[in-house]
Amino acid sequence: MSALSEVALQIASEIRKVNLREDQKIPTSDTFIKEMMSLYSRQPDDLRNILEALRAAKIIFVIKIVLPEEKMSKMSDPGVDAYAYADLKILNDLKYYSEKKLERLYEATYYKKKSPSLITRELFPKIRELNNTPIGRMVNIVVMLEEFIRMMNNNPNDFEEGSRSQAMENILAAKGDNPAEEKSIFDESSKLTPLSNSFGPILSQRATDRMAAQEANLNPNSPWGRMVSKFSIEFLLRVHLRKCEFETVRKLITSGKVTDEVNLRLIRDSLLKMEKNINVDKVLASYLEEMIELRRLAQRKLNAVSKPKTY
Repeated sequence: MSALSEVALQIASEIRKVNLREDQKIPTSDTFIKEMMSLYSRQPDDLRNILEALRAAKIIFVIKIVLPEEKMSKMSDPGVDAYAYADLKILNDLKYYSEKKLERLYEATYYKKKSPSLITRELFPKIRELNNTPIGRMVNIVVMLEEFIRMMNNNPNDFEEGSRSQAMENILAAKGDNPAEEKSIFDESSKLTPLSNSFGPILSQRATDRMAAQEANLNPNSPWGRMVSKFSIEFLLRVHLRKCEFETVRKLITSGKVTDEVNLRLIRDSLLKMEKNINVDKVLASYLEEMIELRRLAQRKLNAVSKPKTY
């Protein structure tokens, strides 16, 4: 194992140690990178690229909790990331811890009590407005931890220890001994969504999604093309739906970027579930008309792809 790989695994171990604390369990880049600089005598860009290699190898998850300032370049202001070790028990503990913190923050901010699920449904669609606030950070963390737990449950083979370590070595070897000399793995896809750099490891479904994208004549150099090459379409759709970005999903369908029967069914079924919750969720209720129109669009597209071809 190379010296750089050993450093990377030590950094992952440091994240795991923090995650196992009784309090202050989630390290964030605004303090964690400074601590790692003093421990390993490496520059911030080196450490960010090592952390990205750990993310790409599915050893850690990265959550973008503060977006960069729009007027600043991404290099001068990368925003703030949070880190979680990719272990189901750790993730579940972090989710419980974060939900309790979110409940307390919500009560202190809005002077009323709500369950974590209702809080995230209310505030996640407004996440840009809450950028760089304590409650905005915690909403991002709670939502993404839930998605990461779903990832690990649905794709356990992607998180086997041996394959993850080998993947990390391969990634670091491809970047050379000095990762800062190479182009950062982060790219312009962060402009698509506040959480675009927090989507976590690439799912095993990625190859299938790439084929679907090619069939739709997807431009691999477009923002959506870069996202699809990196993350599961299913995952991206779930995030857009959770953020109530129904217009974005509609454009993905009408532009031919989402044409696969499985993904169309996911959209339709997710919207049906959301519509059933409007009586207990005022935020969703305000989007009812958009949800119905989008569900009908997905159903029409489903009907079209399900029709048997005649020759």
